[in-house]
Amino acid sequence: MAYNRGKQFEDVIREAFEKVTGVSIDRLHDQTTHYRGSSNICDFIVYREPYEYYIECKSVHGNTLPFSNITETQWNGLLAKSFIEGVTAGVICWWVDKNKTAFIPIQMLQAMLSNGKKSISHEQVTFVDSRGNSYSITIIDGKKKRVFFDYDMESFLNDLRRNY
Repeated sequence: MAYNRGKQFEDVIREAFEKVTGVSIDRLHDQTTHYRGSSNICDFIVYREPYEYYIECKSVHGNTLPFSNITETQWNGLLAKSFIEGVTAGVICWWVDKNKTAFIPIQMLQAMLSNGKKSISHEQVTFVDSRGNSYSITIIDGKKKRVFFDYDMESFLNDLRRNY
């Protein structure tokens, strides 16, 4: 089987986190067989004192990340984790054609879904739900190489710490 762009993106994210001092990153390998109903809620569990992050990586072509690209297990698992004190859960999306990578909290995606949305555009930065709750994405800065980016995960984690 060919090694696809999405798996390469996951490797780039893992390597970027590994460069940050004081970070523990665990890769949850995909179980394509779903042996006995098992499947993972995300690609990575990242810890940097005092916070834990559950991160699913997605790479998409075009303008939007369809919510259907996130499995029910991923969605429900990330959402459940997001309600735990000290835990942030969401999706790192790389819009390949737009050269943009951002972290989208699962609670923002849930609010959008609850308001009838079926996808998130690369242009979406914030979302205010019908109750006035405001959500925002976190852009992940990086230096473009040939195909992928060299991401600044130190700054990204600092941004998450400030925002969540």
